[in-house]
Amino acid sequence: MKQKLNFNAVNQYSRGANIYTEGEDLQSIALLIRGRIQVSHKGVRYVLGSGAFLAVSDIVYGQYQSTYTALEDVIIYVFAVEHKEDFERVLISNSDYNGFLMATLSKVILELAVAYQDSLKQGYTLYEFIIDQYKSYSESAQRLGYTVQRPQWLDELIDIERHIEPDLDKINYYKEYTKIPLDLIKSFYSTSSFITIYQMDDQIELINQLNELLKDLTQKIYFMTQCLIDESNMCLFALIAEFAIEIAGTGGNSDELLDTMDSMVEVINGVESFFNNRLGRELPINRRQMEEAYHLLITGNKDKKISAQTDLKHSIEESEKVVTILADSFLQILNYSEIDETKAEEMQSIMLDFVNLKDRFSNDESARQIRNKLTDMYYELYKAVFIKAYHDKQVPRIIDMFLMYGYADERLLSKEQLISLYFLKDEKTSSEIKVYNIKEWLTLIYEGKKEPSQNEFDQDYNEMLLSMKKRGKITEEQLNQYLNDNEQKLDYEIQNMFRYNNRTTSGQISIFVPVLHKDMFLNLPKKSYLSQDRIIESLEKLTDIDYSIFDREVLYVNKEKQIEKEYIIKKIYPDIILMPIVGTRFIMWQEITGKKRSTPGRFLFPIFCEADLLSNIVKVCGQFRWELCRTIEGTAWNNITYKSLTSEYSDYLQFYRKNRDLSEEKKDKIKLQIQKGRNNSREIFVIDYEAWINYESKGAIKLNKVVREILATYCPFSKSIREQISKQPLFEEAYSRFIRERLKKIKEVEGRHRLLQKEGINPTEEMIDTLKYYQET
Repeated sequence: MKQKLNFNAVNQYSRGANIYTEGEDLQSIALLIRGRIQVSHKGVRYVLGSGAFLAVSDIVYGQYQSTYTALEDVIIYVFAVEHKEDFERVLISNSDYNGFLMATLSKVILELAVAYQDSLKQGYTLYEFIIDQYKSYSESAQRLGYTVQRPQWLDELIDIERHIEPDLDKINYYKEYTKIPLDLIKSFYSTSSFITIYQMDDQIELINQLNELLKDLTQKIYFMTQCLIDESNMCLFALIAEFAIEIAGTGGNSDELLDTMDSMVEVINGVESFFNNRLGRELPINRRQMEEAYHLLITGNKDKKISAQTDLKHSIEESEKVVTILADSFLQILNYSEIDETKAEEMQSIMLDFVNLKDRFSNDESARQIRNKLTDMYYELYKAVFIKAYHDKQVPRIIDMFLMYGYADERLLSKEQLISLYFLKDEKTSSEIKVYNIKEWLTLIYEGKKEPSQNEFDQDYNEMLLSMKKRGKITEEQLNQYLNDNEQKLDYEIQNMFRYNNRTTSGQISIFVPVLHKDMFLNLPKKSYLSQDRIIESLEKLTDIDYSIFDREVLYVNKEKQIEKEYIIKKIYPDIILMPIVGTRFIMWQEITGKKRSTPGRFLFPIFCEADLLSNIVKVCGQFRWELCRTIEGTAWNNITYKSLTSEYSDYLQFYRKNRDLSEEKKDKIKLQIQKGRNNSREIFVIDYEAWINYESKGAIKLNKVVREILATYCPFSKSIREQISKQPLFEEAYSRFIRERLKKIKEVEGRHRLLQKEGINPTEEMIDTLKYYQET
């Protein structure tokens, strides 16, 4: 537990204790009477001795910008200071402090200036080294006829010299201060606190500028280090190692590249030492990758069956073992399914035809027929394998790969893809946001824990059965039997939601096939794989902007507490289901489950995504906003008498030509947008929603006045963004209605609480949380 500070008094701290911590609200500053204090943040660390003031430069922020740690037992005097004016009064009341303050700030400037020069030199050296080595690699590879890899980081690499320089003359001026005896400084500044305060402001400004520059430089150095060496196969070390292994594999001489790798290791060690000594931070360097690359080169690996990229991630032994395990994959899957022998032979024949296709994306009739047969076969086989795996305690990895990823045959993938797929980890973390692979989802259906999804005609399972009974497809007895038959529900989910959306999420409807093959991937499976963490991270980026998208007002009854009918805010995240396919499309399949409005929706994503994740999430969330509002409003969804997102936006689309708030140019743009959205009000809205999230949240003007006010009212930005962009008059005007209605809502909820309290009923925790939600968000 952190020691409590006694303000305006002497305090003692033991070695290792944090006196102030970066990010905490500033409530005091201190004078170090005895001992040594380490000052540190992400860009620097340095030491101050007795007679130094602590945290003076942090006053202007209202928060501590560094952490102040006792290097030994220390004694400090703590001043209760929250604002600069408070400290100015301290200086005016006791002029003896003035000299100590000037000496301290000059000493800090000296420490930061030295750190700045060291960091600049380190960054410049590292930048030049990376650029030179990549240039040498690309020229050599091109000359020798090898593929030159161009990593994304090359475009993001910023010249270390492209930054704001501090005032070097001013730095040198204050450096000279540190050479002046303390007695002289104390004697001079004790004559006038006003001179001290004026100079203090100048020094604080310089210190804070240097601190920011150091943080920025350190971040750049860290990024460049990752360009040099990280976990990926696209860092510079991996590129050169892969190139060297490829040359060695063809009998060439890779000694020169081995020397280059030696130089890189020296640079990496130097950067690691810089971070340890200057910043007290450790770098996450993959030494195993470096050692593996050296081992492969020194032992002269000539195994061309497995690529250099794969060698760098997994040992040769591991990779060869995987290739052996996955031999005759489709036959292993068929045998596991225990499907009829004649049917199994037919399936093998269809798979062989597909494997032998010259162009698996071909649009000719014979290729199309093979793909269709394979698709029909796949879902029949999938169900048989799923049920068998459900009852098995130990499921082979190859079966999990089939059920979760759509893997079927090793002949359809490269060895690099096979190994990447085999070693994929489906790690789960505890979260309110539930992400299911298709195997997990179908397990929940089969166990009756989730109801089947709607089909493509928006019918749920029960509605589909009633429709079949009306058409004479099933009898009353069969209807009653199927209503509670979990295997029938499983079959329905596979043949309707799964089959339809597996094709749709692929984004390749005309040439779709449900089994993985190498031409589907732009990257290795590991890079395309949508893990739970990646999805949650992107959803949280969206909710940091559109904070209320998953917040729903639901009916609340608590008879035990005598609450008959109230409304509370409840966060309801959608279920996210991953289709076992490589794809580019995300689908908002259901905004709610069944008929209850307090149930989660269902979003469908491809498990291997070859498109921008956040952009797709923004799009489906825009669709979700629209469809949820339609469902809640019912038949009044487009009736302007009942104000809602859909009714106001529909009214805007219907009468935009008569709207005096829109110029002719704006009206022409709306016409083009309506055409782009194929005259579908939801898709037209989504275009505006994407602009709202991607651009307007950053203060960029993309929408017209009418749409901006609608979105500000029904899809408000988080409070921090609102406060920032409301400095612009356009946004201030757009949010005026939201603010009025929010205040009205707060008054209404507070009124309900008072009425209950008059009746002797205390609002419950859920009700209090709802009031706080309206007050604080």
